[in-house]
Amino acid sequence: MPYRIRFVPVLPVLMIVIGVAAAPLVAAGAFLGEMRAWQAVLGIVFWAGLVLWLVGSGIARLRRMVRSRWTAFAVEPDGVRIGARPGAPPQFFPWSDVDAVVRFDVPRVVRRAPMRHLGVSLRDDAPGGVAEFEQRLAAVRARRELRDADRETLGFMADRLAGDAFPRDHAVSAYVHQRDWWLNRRALERALRDLAPDVPLVELDAGRPPHEWLDDRTRLAELDRSGE
Repeated sequence: MPYRIRFVPVLPVLMIVIGVAAAPLVAAGAFLGEMRAWQAVLGIVFWAGLVLWLVGSGIARLRRMVRSRWTAFAVEPDGVRIGARPGAPPQFFPWSDVDAVVRFDVPRVVRRAPMRHLGVSLRDDAPGGVAEFEQRLAAVRARRELRDADRETLGFMADRLAGDAFPRDHAVSAYVHQRDWWLNRRALERALRDLAPDVPLVELDAGRPPHEWLDDRTRLAELDRSGE
C-alpha cells in the first residue's frame, strides 16, 4: 500500500497572516511624532524586520510546497518521491536504484532537539549515488592543470568520504527536512514491506550526517565545468 506524506501549510499561512496584519501597525508607528527617539527608531526597525521575515519565510515555505505538488515524501509502487528543498528540485528514484530509506538527525546550534530529516540512499550502480561521486572526484583530482587551492579542496572532500564519521553505506542522495509535515512511521514501514521488502528503513544518529557530501558534489560539478 503506497504511503504519501503531504505538506500541511498551517504555520506558513499563519506567518503570512500575522505579518500582513502587523505591517500597517508598524507603518503607522513610524510616522508618530513620539517615535523619533533613537530607541523608538530601533524598535520600529526591529518590528519591520520581523514582519518582513514572517511574510518572506511563509511565502518561501509555501513555494516549496507548491514546487513539490504538496508532497514531502512518498513511497509509490514504482519508487520513492522526495519533495523540494532549497537548492534542489523534487526528485523521483525508482526502486531499482534505492538501497534504503534513511531517517537522520542534524544537531541544532541553539536548540537541544536535533532537526529530523528523511531521505534515500542509492545502490552503488545507481546514477547520482556516492559511488558515482567518488569516481568523478578521482577523475578530477587526476587532472594536472588543477590549481593548488582546488586540489586541496578536492583532497578535503576525499578525506571526508573516507572518514569514520561518514556513513558511506547510507549516504543520502536526496532528503527532505521534517518541517510542515509529520511522519507516520508505522505507515512508512508498512508501505516499504508491501512495495519494496528489500529496502530497509535505517535510523542514523546526529553524529553521522549522511547528507553533507551533497554540498561537495555541487562544488565538484562547478570545478568540473570550469575545467572543461
